Amino acid sequence: MIVALLAGCAPRTRAGTDAWASPAHVAARPIVASATAVSGGGGPGRPPRPSPACLADVAGPIPDHVTVNGRQRSLLHHAPAATAAAPRDLVIAFHGRTNDAAQARRYFGLDDALPEAVVVYPRALPANPTSFAWRDPGDPPHGQRDFAFVDAIVDAVGRAHCIDLDRVFVVGHSLGAYFANDVACHLGDRIRAVASVAGGVLGDGCASGTAALQIHHGDDPLVPFAAGEAARDAFLAANGLADATPAPTAHPDLARLRCVGYGLGAAHPVVWCAHDDPRSPSGRRDAHAWPPGTAAAIAAFIRGLP
Repeated sequence: MIVALLAGCAPRTRAGTDAWASPAHVAARPIVASATAVSGGGGPGRPPRPSPACLADVAGPIPDHVTVNGRQRSLLHHAPAATAAAPRDLVIAFHGRTNDAAQARRYFGLDDALPEAVVVYPRALPANPTSFAWRDPGDPPHGQRDFAFVDAIVDAVGRAHCIDLDRVFVVGHSLGAYFANDVACHLGDRIRAVASVAGGVLGDGCASGTAALQIHHGDDPLVPFAAGEAARDAFLAANGLADATPAPTAHPDLARLRCVGYGLGAAHPVVWCAHDDPRSPSGRRDAHAWPPGTAAAIAAFIRGLP
């Protein structure tokens, strides 16, 4: 395992007990190689856990595909131009059942909202000529086919670009939201947080240790609101927050989606956004869509985590 010590890095900004009290742009954190082991992720008093590429002179090209179980799987990505010694957040964003990675990349808006992060958009395998799937029929919740794809992405990106292995995030919409939630539930030792829109979760429970942002419209016609509530409750239970009292989030990008937070100021908070904006990014009415302002809300959530 490659280890490192921080050298002159700026701490992440937090305001009071609400990590999202004000906007905060997080700069890359330079590191210096060291033989001294450190633990924990980036944030105040916690150095990053650098990937292998962090010891390279410059960041290398991120591959446009990885091979998983003998299949070549394609990726799109956004990566900031930077020296390899600046650990970056890694965000893996999953598309839904009928939109591919390129379409999701266009309407997610994450490249612009998180210019300092490495953002990867994997492509799911076809389920039939008109739709995709992130799992094979009959896969158990804890053993889904594309969990191995997630591991391969983290490994490949970490060898090519300097990332903080304690700040790997998953994002998804619709079917991709289900998968992102499942990844966070069952690969919690590798995922810092999940941000999902219009999704639920498979199975009866989650492992602890993953923060969560859940966004859902009450009139969603495709994924019932109750499924979003069940995902929220699974993360609350896993993180010991089942009895926590929700508090409003003061950050304007979260407040506009009517978000409330459980365990704000803790390492693994849960933010629940029962929004009331039934517009798609194109402006048409669709309560299942990715609502306007979602990318900014996800960016605020990710940057606010220690």
